[in-house]
Amino acid sequence: MDALKVEIDIKEVTAALHGLSASAMQAAWRRTLRKTAAWIRSQTGKEVSKGTQIPQKVIRSRLYFFMRSADTGKVWLGLNPVEAHRLGSVRETSKGMRAGRFTFDGAWRQTKAKPDGPIYQRTGKARTPFEIVTVNWSKTGDPAFRRAAQMCEARLMVILKQEVNYEIQKVIGGVRRAR
Repeated sequence: MDALKVEIDIKEVTAALHGLSASAMQAAWRRTLRKTAAWIRSQTGKEVSKGTQIPQKVIRSRLYFFMRSADTGKVWLGLNPVEAHRLGSVRETSKGMRAGRFTFDGAWRQTKAKPDGPIYQRTGKARTPFEIVTVNWSKTGDPAFRRAAQMCEARLMVILKQEVNYEIQKVIGGVRRAR
Protein backbone atom coordinates (compact mmCIF):
# COMPACT_ATOMS: atom_id res chain seq x y z
CA MET A 1 0.00 0.00 0.00
CA ASP A 2 1.21 3.46 -0.82
CA ALA A 3 1.74 5.91 2.01
CA LEU A 4 -1.17 8.24 2.60
CA LYS A 5 -0.46 11.46 4.45
CA VAL A 6 -3.07 14.00 5.51
CA GLU A 7 -1.86 17.47 6.43
CA ILE A 8 -4.10 20.01 8.09
CA ASP A 9 -3.99 23.81 7.93
CA ILE A 10 -2.66 24.82 11.37
CA LYS A 11 -4.22 28.32 11.30
CA GLU A 12 -7.71 27.04 12.08
CA VAL A 13 -6.35 24.79 14.82
CA THR A 14 -4.41 27.55 16.56
CA ALA A 15 -7.35 29.94 16.28
CA ALA A 16 -9.62 27.40 17.96
CA LEU A 17 -7.12 26.78 20.78
CA HIS A 18 -6.30 30.45 21.39
CA GLY A 19 -6.92 31.56 24.96
CA LEU A 20 -6.39 28.20 26.66
CA SER A 21 -3.45 27.17 28.78
CA ALA A 22 -0.75 24.99 27.21
CA SER A 23 -1.79 21.87 29.13
CA ALA A 24 -5.47 22.39 28.21
CA MET A 25 -4.55 22.87 24.55
CA GLN A 26 -2.43 19.71 24.60
CA ALA A 27 -5.18 17.67 26.26
CA ALA A 28 -7.80 18.90 23.79
CA TRP A 29 -5.54 18.14 20.82
CA ARG A 30 -4.72 14.61 22.03
CA ARG A 31 -8.40 13.79 22.62
CA THR A 32 -9.18 15.17 19.16
CA LEU A 33 -6.57 12.95 17.53
CA ARG A 34 -7.83 9.85 19.33
CA LYS A 35 -11.47 10.54 18.51
CA THR A 36 -10.67 11.26 14.86
CA ALA A 37 -8.75 7.98 14.62
CA ALA A 38 -11.71 6.12 16.11
CA TRP A 39 -13.97 7.82 13.57
CA ILE A 40 -11.69 6.78 10.68
CA ARG A 41 -11.70 3.25 12.07
CA SER A 42 -15.50 3.08 12.19
CA GLN A 43 -16.02 4.69 8.75
CA THR A 44 -13.50 2.38 7.09
CA GLY A 45 -15.04 -0.64 8.79
CA LYS A 46 -18.54 0.30 7.64
CA GLU A 47 -17.58 0.93 4.03
CA VAL A 48 -15.41 -2.15 3.62
CA SER A 49 -17.96 -4.38 5.34
CA LYS A 50 -20.70 -3.10 3.06
CA GLY A 51 -18.67 -3.85 -0.07
CA THR A 52 -17.12 -7.19 0.88
CA GLN A 53 -19.58 -8.73 3.38
CA ILE A 54 -16.68 -9.19 5.83
CA PRO A 55 -17.80 -8.49 9.43
CA GLN A 56 -16.83 -5.07 10.79
CA LYS A 57 -15.11 -6.53 13.83
CA VAL A 58 -12.63 -8.38 11.59
CA ILE A 59 -11.80 -5.18 9.71
CA ARG A 60 -11.54 -3.06 12.85
CA SER A 61 -9.13 -5.55 14.38
CA ARG A 62 -6.77 -4.73 11.49
CA LEU A 63 -6.85 -0.96 12.07
CA TYR A 64 -4.41 0.50 14.59
CA PHE A 65 -3.85 4.02 15.91
CA PHE A 66 -0.46 5.16 17.19
CA MET A 67 0.37 8.43 18.92
CA ARG A 68 3.66 9.22 17.17
CA SER A 69 4.39 12.24 19.35
CA ALA A 70 2.47 14.74 21.43
CA ASP A 71 1.12 16.41 18.28
CA THR A 72 0.78 13.70 15.62
CA GLY A 73 -0.98 10.39 15.24
CA LYS A 74 -0.83 7.56 12.74
CA VAL A 75 -3.58 5.20 11.58
CA TRP A 76 -2.41 1.88 10.11
CA LEU A 77 -4.54 -0.57 8.12
CA GLY A 78 -3.43 -4.16 7.49
CA LEU A 79 -4.59 -5.26 4.03
CA ASN A 80 -3.38 -8.87 4.11
CA PRO A 81 -6.00 -11.47 3.10
CA VAL A 82 -8.35 -12.58 5.88
CA GLU A 83 -8.31 -16.26 6.82
CA ALA A 84 -11.71 -17.80 6.10
CA HIS A 85 -12.29 -19.19 9.60
CA ARG A 86 -12.21 -15.64 11.01
CA LEU A 87 -15.24 -14.53 8.95
CA GLY A 88 -17.86 -16.00 11.25
CA SER A 89 -19.13 -19.33 12.48
CA VAL A 90 -17.86 -22.21 10.36
CA ARG A 91 -20.25 -24.94 9.18
CA GLU A 92 -19.74 -27.98 7.04
CA THR A 93 -21.97 -28.15 3.96
CA SER A 94 -22.53 -30.94 1.44
CA LYS A 95 -20.16 -29.23 -1.03
CA GLY A 96 -17.51 -27.91 1.36
CA MET A 97 -17.45 -25.34 4.17
CA ARG A 98 -19.26 -22.12 4.96
CA ALA A 99 -17.78 -19.34 7.11
CA GLY A 100 -20.07 -16.42 7.83
CA ARG A 101 -21.62 -15.43 4.49
CA PHE A 102 -18.93 -17.07 2.37
CA THR A 103 -19.07 -20.57 0.88
CA PHE A 104 -15.93 -22.49 -0.08
CA ASP A 105 -16.51 -25.51 -2.33
CA GLY A 106 -14.20 -28.47 -1.79
CA ALA A 107 -12.87 -27.05 1.47
CA TRP A 108 -12.45 -28.90 4.78
CA ARG A 109 -11.28 -28.49 8.32
CA GLN A 110 -9.05 -30.73 10.39
CA THR A 111 -11.73 -31.52 12.94
CA LYS A 112 -9.71 -33.86 15.16
CA ALA A 113 -6.34 -32.10 15.13
CA LYS A 114 -7.61 -28.49 15.13
CA PRO A 115 -11.39 -28.31 15.56
CA ASP A 116 -11.38 -24.49 15.63
CA GLY A 117 -8.47 -24.14 13.19
CA PRO A 118 -8.27 -22.86 9.64
CA ILE A 119 -10.16 -24.04 6.58
CA TYR A 120 -8.13 -25.82 3.91
CA GLN A 121 -8.58 -26.25 0.16
CA ARG A 122 -6.64 -28.32 -2.37
CA THR A 123 -4.45 -26.39 -4.80
CA GLY A 124 -4.26 -29.13 -7.45
CA LYS A 125 -5.78 -32.49 -8.28
CA ALA A 126 -3.35 -34.44 -6.10
CA ARG A 127 -4.05 -35.10 -2.43
CA THR A 128 -1.16 -33.34 -0.71
CA PRO A 129 -0.82 -29.79 -2.06
CA PHE A 130 -3.35 -27.78 -0.04
CA GLU A 131 -3.47 -24.28 1.41
CA ILE A 132 -5.36 -22.23 3.97
CA VAL A 133 -8.41 -20.52 2.44
CA THR A 134 -8.24 -16.71 2.55
CA VAL A 135 -10.38 -13.84 1.29
CA ASN A 136 -8.58 -10.95 -0.39
CA TRP A 137 -10.13 -7.57 0.47
CA SER A 138 -7.35 -5.10 -0.33
CA LYS A 139 -9.06 -3.85 -3.52
CA THR A 140 -12.04 -2.54 -1.56
CA GLY A 141 -10.22 -1.83 1.71
CA ASP A 142 -7.65 0.62 0.39
CA PRO A 143 -10.15 2.90 -1.44
CA ALA A 144 -12.47 2.95 1.58
CA PHE A 145 -9.56 3.91 3.83
CA ARG A 146 -8.56 6.70 1.44
CA ARG A 147 -12.13 8.07 1.32
CA ALA A 148 -12.24 8.20 5.11
CA ALA A 149 -8.85 9.95 5.15
CA GLN A 150 -10.12 12.61 2.74
CA MET A 151 -13.04 13.38 5.06
CA CYS A 152 -10.65 13.42 8.02
CA GLU A 153 -9.87 17.15 8.09
CA ALA A 154 -13.50 18.24 8.28
CA ARG A 155 -14.24 15.71 11.02
CA LEU A 156 -11.09 16.69 12.93
CA MET A 157 -12.16 20.34 13.02
CA VAL A 158 -15.65 19.42 14.31
CA ILE A 159 -14.17 17.31 17.10
CA LEU A 160 -11.55 19.96 17.93
CA LYS A 161 -14.25 22.60 18.40
CA GLN A 162 -16.11 20.23 20.74
CA GLU A 163 -12.96 19.55 22.76
CA VAL A 164 -12.04 23.24 23.02
CA ASN A 165 -15.57 23.96 24.20
CA TYR A 166 -15.18 21.21 26.79
CA GLU A 167 -11.92 22.75 28.07
CA ILE A 168 -13.54 26.21 28.26
CA GLN A 169 -16.52 24.79 30.16
CA LYS A 170 -14.12 23.13 32.61
CA VAL A 171 -12.48 26.50 33.29
CA ILE A 172 -15.81 28.31 33.64
CA GLY A 173 -17.19 25.57 35.87
CA GLY A 174 -14.10 25.77 38.08
CA VAL A 175 -14.59 29.53 38.50
CA ARG A 176 -18.21 29.07 39.50
CA ARG A 177 -17.30 26.52 42.17
CA ALA A 178 -14.68 28.86 43.68
CA ARG A 179 -17.24 31.54 44.51
